[in-house]
Amino acid sequence: MKIIRGGRVVDPGTGTDAVLDLLIEGERVTALAARIAPPVGATVIDASGLVVLPGFVDMHTHSDFTLQHDPGALARLHQGVTTDVTGNCGFSPFPLPRTSRGFGSFFSSRLDPGFPDLDAYAAHLESLGTAVNVAPLVGLGAVREHVAGSDPRPPSDEAVSAMRRLVADGLDQGAFGVSSGLVYTPGRFAAADELRRVIAPLRGSGRFYATHLRDERDGLVASVAEAISTAERAGVDLQISHHKALGKANWGRTEQTLAMVDEANARGGIEVAVDYYPYTSGSTGVSSLLPPGSLDGGWPLLRARAGEGAERLRLLRHLDGAAQFRPDEIIIGRSRTRPEASGRALPDYAAALARAPVEALLELILAEGESLTMIVPAASRDDLDRVSAHPAAMHGSDGWLMTAGQARHEHPRNLASTTEVLVPALLGRTPLDRAVRHLATAPARRLRLDGRGTLRPGAFADITVADPERAAAYESSRGAEAGAASERAYPDLMRWVFVNGEPAIENSRPTGRRPGKVLRAA
Repeated sequence: MKIIRGGRVVDPGTGTDAVLDLLIEGERVTALAARIAPPVGATVIDASGLVVLPGFVDMHTHSDFTLQHDPGALARLHQGVTTDVTGNCGFSPFPLPRTSRGFGSFFSSRLDPGFPDLDAYAAHLESLGTAVNVAPLVGLGAVREHVAGSDPRPPSDEAVSAMRRLVADGLDQGAFGVSSGLVYTPGRFAAADELRRVIAPLRGSGRFYATHLRDERDGLVASVAEAISTAERAGVDLQISHHKALGKANWGRTEQTLAMVDEANARGGIEVAVDYYPYTSGSTGVSSLLPPGSLDGGWPLLRARAGEGAERLRLLRHLDGAAQFRPDEIIIGRSRTRPEASGRALPDYAAALARAPVEALLELILAEGESLTMIVPAASRDDLDRVSAHPAAMHGSDGWLMTAGQARHEHPRNLASTTEVLVPALLGRTPLDRAVRHLATAPARRLRLDGRGTLRPGAFADITVADPERAAAYESSRGAEAGAASERAYPDLMRWVFVNGEPAIENSRPTGRRPGKVLRAA
C-alpha cells in the first residue's frame, strides 16, 4: 500500500481539482480524501507542492517497433506516459509473414520478423515485460503487406476478403481499432472503397478507424472529406492523426477542416476526433520525398535505375522542385551509413562534400532506404493553436524512440511532446484541465479504457506526479525545436510515475520495473 499525500489532484474526468491524499492498494486507487490515515505498513509519499495527474495515454505512437528492444521505455516514463497507443499510420508488427523483416524499418533498424497476429506479438512483448501499457491498433499497411505485398494494383475480391478477415481476427484478439497510412507503401495504394470494405468488421464494435491522411498539403481538404466519407459509409468512428496543414500555401485550412469535423459530429452517425503534437516542425521518412511509383519494384530496382541516366535525372529534378519539402528545408535524422550526416542541415552536409544538396539527398536516400528520417517545417503556429483548442482534440506524440541516446538527432517529440503540452499549463498560460484532458482523459475515453485516464477510486493506479517548480527551468533550458546539433535529454519534470500501482519513476529516477501490460479492448 502507498499513500500519495497532500498533492494537488487534477482529474478533469471527475471534475477534481483539490489538495488530497490518494491511497494505492495493489494495482488500484482505492481512496481519495482530504486526509487518509496510513494503514499499517503503507509507504507515504510526500507530494506537497506537486501535481498528481492521471497517467498519460499517448494517442499516437509507433513504439510497438521499439519497445521490443527497449522495454524499459525511459523516454515514455520521463514524459509521464503510462500507456502507448501503437499500430498507427498503417504500421504494426502484425499481421505479417515472417519474411517481412523490413516492414517498419522507418522506426527501427533492429526489426524482428513479423508476427502473425496480435496474440503472438503480445505474448512476445509480455515475455520481455514492458514499463508502460500498450494499447494496440491493427495497421492496415501490415494487413495489405500480408495479403498483397507491395503490389500497387487494386486487390481482387478474394484479397479484400482476406484482408477483412485479418482485421476481424485482430479485433477478436483485442485490438482497439485499425489505422491507415495513405502516404506510405503499401497503404497509399488503397482506394477509399477498398478501405471501407476492409474496415467493415469495426461496425458496431465501438472501436475506431485512425488515418494518416492521403495528403496533408494541397489536398488536405479533399483528404479530410475522404476520411470522413470512408468512416461514415463504414459506420465507424474516425481518428484523424497528427492533424495539420503542411506548406505555407495551405496554412489556415484547418479552419475549414475542423468545421468539417464539427459538421460530421453534428450529423451524429459517427464520432470524429483529431490528435496533434505540439510542434510546428514534423518528422517523416526521407523516402517519402520520392516521386509516386518509384518504389513499385522495390529498393533493389530503384537503386539499379537511379545510378545514372534518365531515371537519375528524373529523381533529381523531382527532389529539387516537386517533392513536398525542398532540400534547403531538411535537417537529416540519424543516419547509420553516413553518421557524419546525422543531425545536420542538408545544405551544410552537402557543402562539406562539395556536392549539390539534391545530389547528397538522393545518395542518402539510396544508401539508407526506408530507415532515414528528416526533420522538416510543417505547420503554422496559428493552425497548431486552432487544432489544440478544438473540442475534438487530444494529444498524440507520434514518437517511437525509447532512449535519449537514440533520439539525439531525431525530432524532439520523442522525448518531450507531453511536456510541451503540460509545461504551459503548469505555468498558467493555458488551462491545466485542458492539458490533462488532452494527455489522459480524452484518449482513455476514445479507447474505452475503463479505469484508466482517471484517478477515481477503483481506477487502475496509472499516476503521474509532476513538479510545477521545474516547469520554468525546463522552458528556459530547452533548445530550438529542431536545431541541427540539439542535444536531447529527458525532461526533468516527473517526480513519480506509477504504472498499475508500481513506481516506474521514483524521486525522479527510473526504478527499472516493468509493470506494464498489453491491454485488450473489451
